[in-house]
Amino acid sequence: MKRRRNYRFLLIVSFSFLFLFMSTSYALLNLDLKIFGESKVTATSGGGMVEDNVGEEGGLQEDEDGSHFVGDGDEVHNYVKFTTDSKFWRIISIDGSGNIKIIRDQDDSLMGVWQNKNQSNRDWANTQVLKALKSWYQENLSSYSDVIVQNPEWILNEASKNNPSAVNTVGVYTDSPIGLIRNEEIFDSNNVDGGNEVSSWLTGDGYQWTMTYYTVNNKNAWRVNNKGKFMNSSMDSSNTYIRPVVYLKANILFASGDGSIDNPFVIS
Repeated sequence: MKRRRNYRFLLIVSFSFLFLFMSTSYALLNLDLKIFGESKVTATSGGGMVEDNVGEEGGLQEDEDGSHFVGDGDEVHNYVKFTTDSKFWRIISIDGSGNIKIIRDQDDSLMGVWQNKNQSNRDWANTQVLKALKSWYQENLSSYSDVIVQNPEWILNEASKNNPSAVNTVGVYTDSPIGLIRNEEIFDSNNVDGGNEVSSWLTGDGYQWTMTYYTVNNKNAWRVNNKGKFMNSSMDSSNTYIRPVVYLKANILFASGDGSIDNPFVIS
């Protein structure tokens, strides 16, 4: 009888320990993944994204369409890595549906023209830059199609010569999982210095194309240089970076990471 009681006692202790271990393990596997600093984006255990601290200085800034732009890159951790890609990506914004917009680092092997000479830059569906992006996507990201939004709304807008940040929407394109960043997104990412220049973590080491049309001349397109200066340039300028932009689905659950450069959010 005493042995049976001891057995029951050991059984209860064992089950209690197992329950505690499983609970702890579950908690460890479901730690919130956050963008630190004034901005914070949390990946819930179910995979959904929750934004908070919207509107705080240096934090997520709410746009008219309900999207939340990530603030100062020196203050937030918003690095993302695909396990099969050597380059970093960074979170630009979270849209009104919770989808996460990310942009890839510059890559010397991914440069090219917006469009061939004597063609209009307003025919986005048939531009050389979109063809290059789609080809790159098929070769490098098509295996991640379950976590990438396949038909997001890419806003087509335009800006005039003297005010590249004052944009006017002229259409929407949905037939691609990949696109480019727009002028106003670069301006929204950090502090405007004035005129055509902006101080932003979204600018890189050289010229990069944006997705914003140039109002005055259909044979020119917008690009921004390493100093954050916007220029309308001939759309057949080949020494220009093409930086892929995609939307991650709102229900994505990162495999690991905290968003810092040393421990980025990982997509496996």
